[in-house]
Amino acid sequence: MSFSKLVTLALGLLCGIAGYTDVSASTISVKCEVRSSPARSKISVDGAGVAGKFYAQVKSGGVLKSTGVKSSDSANEVEFDLDSNPADIKAGATAISASFIKNKYVIGYIRRSGTNGLIAAASATCAAK
Repeated sequence: MSFSKLVTLALGLLCGIAGYTDVSASTISVKCEVRSSPARSKISVDGAGVAGKFYAQVKSGGVLKSTGVKSSDSANEVEFDLDSNPADIKAGATAISASFIKNKYVIGYIRRSGTNGLIAAASATCAAK
């Protein structure tokens, strides 16, 4: 089992024990990328099997950033983009600094709007370009 799957399983178990997890058949995908020239951080958090309104959080190097609230689409999917590129921010991505991603590693969370209940969490090792 990969490290990211172990982290996801551990987070889910801990949150489930604490009573913070929404019961659903949801899945999460976290992808990230760091660039050095020009400096850039880019993160995508996607959820499937979710219905309602949600927001995402990403954590790297001890810093947590939240997105705005989005509703799932007709296929019960929701997508969140966070980026340091001004063009992507203008197109709707949540702004993060070019140095947001630390050690090429992020953890992404999807939470239900209103209750802040944790739907799913996953980690990712970022591609370096």
